[in-house]
Amino acid sequence: MKFWQSFDDYHEIYFSNIWKNSRLKLSLYCKLPNENDMTAIYWNTNKQNDFDRISDILSDVQPDVMFLSEINEDVIQAKQEKINVLNYEYFENPGCNRVKILKHQNFPLELHLQNNYFTIVRNSETDIYVVSLHFPSQMYQHLDSLKEFIRDFRTTLDLEIGSSSEKKVLIIGDFNVNPFEKPMIDFDGFLATNSSKSRTSVTHLTKNRTTYYNPTWKLYSRNHFPGTKAFTRPSGASYDIIEHHFLDQVVISQQLRSTISEENISVIEKTKNFIFFDEKRNKVVGSDHLPLLYNIKIV
Repeated sequence: MKFWQSFDDYHEIYFSNIWKNSRLKLSLYCKLPNENDMTAIYWNTNKQNDFDRISDILSDVQPDVMFLSEINEDVIQAKQEKINVLNYEYFENPGCNRVKILKHQNFPLELHLQNNYFTIVRNSETDIYVVSLHFPSQMYQHLDSLKEFIRDFRTTLDLEIGSSSEKKVLIIGDFNVNPFEKPMIDFDGFLATNSSKSRTSVTHLTKNRTTYYNPTWKLYSRNHFPGTKAFTRPSGASYDIIEHHFLDQVVISQQLRSTISEENISVIEKTKNFIFFDEKRNKVVGSDHLPLLYNIKIV
């Protein structure tokens, strides 16, 4: 992939034309090649029908790929021209209704397995499988049922893509559980560790499983709003004081982790024209989730 590091990484060409006493400014942007970078964004828009927030993220961050959940597909279809002007395109993924894909025109993707709850695509340049997901909510599911669901998902990845120790896999999306909860960390769950220096495999009795690495834990350094979503969990799911949640997470395979020289994970709090997190009110604005951004540099 191609990632714009700064203003110097692209060229802007101006064309002027007087029409009805106005000046028309046309900017043409051209990404410069950088095969060692990859940037992905996931945002649960909470049925956001205002495409301006999405286009502002694309303009400001210029990710290689952006995944969207809880968005009306008609909104994307109606904005195809605007998407193309930004050098992006709507990458259709029939079979997955809960995640939609916008990708840069220079970022090659191939469709892989599609499921109602997750989409798998592959970047042919680097052989990285990118998985985006939107899993069932704790508001309607017991934590034990989500653990079984996530365990089955992990089994599907192992069968369809391969072992975490052998294949480069990047997962980004709404797991609807926190990084520290049992569906994510248990041996019979997803088995995602919080340490980049952790064991790459774990043996329990007679079974051996490879681990995944979860960089989302880094975001807990902020304690005034440690999460991408704020809500008080129903007592049917959990009886605790936790109100800010990192339901939106990034998880990567051990093979991909071994090729990364640098990683950066963050939530998007504002863009040039929009506020996504009102710090004074300690409140998410424009949706009930903050956009999650992950950038890696590959050796």
